[in-house]
Amino acid sequence: MVSAVYDHLVAIVIVGAIFISTVVVVPTLSFINLQTVDQHQLRNLAVNIFNAILLDAGEPIDWGSMDPFYMNDTRIRRFGLASAEASSPYVLDPDKVQRLVVGNPLNYCDYEYVRQLLGLEGYGFQLRILPPFNVTCTDGTPITEKSPIEINGDDLSYSIKVTYLDGTPLPNAVVRATIVCTSSAGSWTSGLEIITRPAVYTNPLGICSDSVELDYRARDIIVILRISTADVATLVVTFGTTPADDIAKINFVGDTLILTMPDATPRAARWVDYIIPVTNEEELEFLYNGTRGVDDMLNYGSFRVWSRQFNGLRKRNPIIFILAFWAVIQGEGRREVLVAGPYQNLLGYTVFEYGEQPDTMSDSSAVRIQRNVIIAGYTYIAEFWLWKE
Repeated sequence: MVSAVYDHLVAIVIVGAIFISTVVVVPTLSFINLQTVDQHQLRNLAVNIFNAILLDAGEPIDWGSMDPFYMNDTRIRRFGLASAEASSPYVLDPDKVQRLVVGNPLNYCDYEYVRQLLGLEGYGFQLRILPPFNVTCTDGTPITEKSPIEINGDDLSYSIKVTYLDGTPLPNAVVRATIVCTSSAGSWTSGLEIITRPAVYTNPLGICSDSVELDYRARDIIVILRISTADVATLVVTFGTTPADDIAKINFVGDTLILTMPDATPRAARWVDYIIPVTNEEELEFLYNGTRGVDDMLNYGSFRVWSRQFNGLRKRNPIIFILAFWAVIQGEGRREVLVAGPYQNLLGYTVFEYGEQPDTMSDSSAVRIQRNVIIAGYTYIAEFWLWKE
């Protein structure tokens, strides 16, 4: 009798344990399964949207070149960054990429409007464009914080470190430097010199250096570094002195170069002396020589915008432009000044970001997809983040 009662109690305990396990575990398993399905659906959506952004030219196909351009431009009926003239996939139109640079003086795409065009109501996204590898000073300091260029009298040298994005050194990378500099003379005819240096190679630590003796004491210096390994190359622009960002803002749309005068002091007039496009080619060529007349002047009167059309220039794939201005520098007087632009976010050492920021990039509710893309002849990594809001 006692044994039977004991058996009944054990059976009740076992049945209760099974019941409790069913109540607790089964919903948990169902929730995990639902999470897996939801994450899979989110990834599929991200792949479809990302392909639409990178492979579709949009409508109209030249929407990035429209002038004037508005933040909520209703003329854009479909959003896509692909170049309509490219014969291969994942080649992006630089004009369209420019329209994602928040703060572009010629206007940029509104995030909410782009999200609407992509049909992503209820979702958040971020598009990032990264260089294929990192270029820093030899101690790892970003070159936006410290210049890798050193000037000692007439001697100019630079030292850089090249790594993969995960920080692993990149040995045997080919580094070719082109130096653009002005003399320290303050005369009306101060000169501009372009020096092309032989290739150097990174050592096992990913470090390389080069030096050259100049014929004169340089004042403004820009060093263009073309870094390549295998079939991947990037372009880095470094400054030997503090960049003169308040002289003019450089914009390039279609075949037209547009300069705007920022609201900065001193407000003295400035003239466009030289324009040099930087393309895939190693040799730099002068595109335009100014006359220092009214047609080449920017001032705070009627000449705050300067523009010139150069037929066929877009097909040469210029990455940036180097301009020499005859301008006044605070505390120094008037002299030749070098300015570079417009792709400040695409110079091989910064991360271009467009869209919102998820709560955390490691959030499991967000998915990430990467693709290699070509912009103006150089390789970048496009990264797309998507999450449900």
